[in-house]
Amino acid sequence: MATETYVVLSVSAGTIVDKDSGNPIVWANVEVVNAHSNNNGRDGNVSYGSPRVKFNLVNRETGKPHIELAKRLEHAKVYLQPVTFEGVFDVVKQKGEEKISFVIFDAQLEHKPVAKAS
Repeated sequence: MATETYVVLSVSAGTIVDKDSGNPIVWANVEVVNAHSNNNGRDGNVSYGSPRVKFNLVNRETGKPHIELAKRLEHAKVYLQPVTFEGVFDVVKQKGEEKISFVIFDAQLEHKPVAKAS
């Protein structure tokens, strides 16, 4: 299991119904930036900061979107706060390209697990 610290920009989770099939679509994710800036400007160009990245929140036991973790992150008021996430790196296909993603199972804020009951 890997741990990574990111600054949280947004948390999103919920259920909508697909209008064509009538099936529910469930999601839970977090949009983050690196906790430390990255200066990778080359040849006099400026590239400073961190790109925004969206990661899925997944319940380790069920493999389904972790809505409860999203709710706990919201209640912990993590907006613009560094949070240490626990998860695994995975290769995913996005728009036909393989990219490395980080699948999040748990989170800690101030050394206190967010996903666990208080």
